[in-house]
Parts: sequence; C-alpha cells; structure tokens
Amino acid sequence: MARRNIQSGEKGATFITILVALFVLAVFLLLAVEPASTVMQREKEAELIFRGEQICEAIRNYQKEHGGASPNELKELLKQGPKKIPYLRRLYRNPFDPEGKWCYLAPGTTAIKYNADGTKEILPGGGIGSISPSQQGQSQYQPQGGLNQQDTDLNPPQAGVEPGQPLPKILPFKLDGKEGEPILGVCAKWKKPAFRKYMDTNDINEWFFSPLVIQPKPPVNLNPTPAQLPPSGESPQTPIPNAPSPDDGGDKE
Repeated sequence: MARRNIQSGEKGATFITILVALFVLAVFLLLAVEPASTVMQREKEAELIFRGEQICEAIRNYQKEHGGASPNELKELLKQGPKKIPYLRRLYRNPFDPEGKWCYLAPGTTAIKYNADGTKEILPGGGIGSISPSQQGQSQYQPQGGLNQQDTDLNPPQAGVEPGQPLPKILPFKLDGKEGEPILGVCAKWKKPAFRKYMDTNDINEWFFSPLVIQPKPPVNLNPTPAQLPPSGESPQTPIPNAPSPDDGGDKE
C-alpha cells in the first residue's frame, strides 16, 4: 500500500511538472508570435499609405491637366485625361473605415493646437481667433509632414501659447470636405496610434494625402549617364504608375 502511494505521488509530481513546462512554453510562444491584431493593423497602415499616395498623385496629375482645378468626386480620377490614361487605376477604399470611405480635404485652413497636457485641438479656419498674428506664418505645415524648427522647439511665451508648448500646426486645407466641392486630398480617422511613423507622426489622423503637403516623386530618368547607372550586376528599378500593392486584389467600391 505504501509503495502504491509513493508511485501515485511521483506520477502526480510528474504531471504537475509537465503542466508547468507547457505553461512556460505557451508564454514564450505568445511573446515570440506577434498578435494577429497587431499584424493586421501593420498591414492596414501599409495599405493606407500606398492607397493615399496613389490618390494624392492622381489629384496632382488631374490638377496639372485642368488648370489647377481639383476633382469634385474621386470618381473623376477614373476618367482618362488628355494623355488617354486614367489618373487613378481604381477607386481605392480607406482600409481604416468599415465602409471604405475617405475623409476629404477641402479648400480652407485648419490649425492643430497642442495643449500642455498632451491633448490636441482642431481649430477650423486656421484657428485665427485662438492664434496670435505672430504665430501665424511661423507654424505653416511643411511638405511631407516635416515640421519647421518652431514646431519642434520649445517657444518663448506668446499670446495663446504657454511657455514650453509647441506652436500650432497650420494646415492649408479643411478637414471636413464633402463630395461636390473641390477635393484637395484624403485622410483617415483612427483612434489608436500607428506602429510606424509617417509624416513625422504615428497619429493616423495626421496622415494627410494631398499634393499640398506631399512633394511629387522625382521623374524617372530613361536615359541615364554612365555615372547614374547602377553597379554591375544590378538592374535599375523603374516605378510603375498606379502600381498595385502586394495585397491589392479584389478591393473595389
């Protein structure tokens, strides 16, 4: 009887040891494997940047061929221009909106005011009533999202801005555009911060895809000089306009 009790106790201890080992292994696997939600958001961020930049370039080309005028609907970008090529290959959906809808950027101005407690205020019309004349013109939004020195440094005391508080960021468009009025660009809204930085921020709400803030890509040199040729064994990479992204299939409106 005593031997049976000893054997039973040994089996119980072995079983507990196996359970502990499995638990530890499961913890390490969870730490090593990125959560599916994180992977999905990373993919959506990459798609947002790709699609937003495609729309931005399409608007830029449309403006060039229409005397600076902007389309009133994104569907206008599907039409062929004088070169018999559509400005946009397809109507890309906003990956961060369940219905695929974009927020439109319209003519006007907007200010983003950064408070001392880390919160932000969106001031339509450039926030003229809340920003002193000395701040206007100092905090203009820079192409590609680059903030000028006054935006990143701590300022001396000024009207409407507390000491140590960044100057407001002035945007050259409104954020509440609608179809039927000129569309200067698009953006998305999302409550969580991005895993990557784009336009100097990981706030997806401040990723603005507009020719007003994104510089045009340099033209492709089809006749490079010997000094511009890639090293031996490498082939030059020629970008394809409106090229599809890696998972750009079956996503039409």
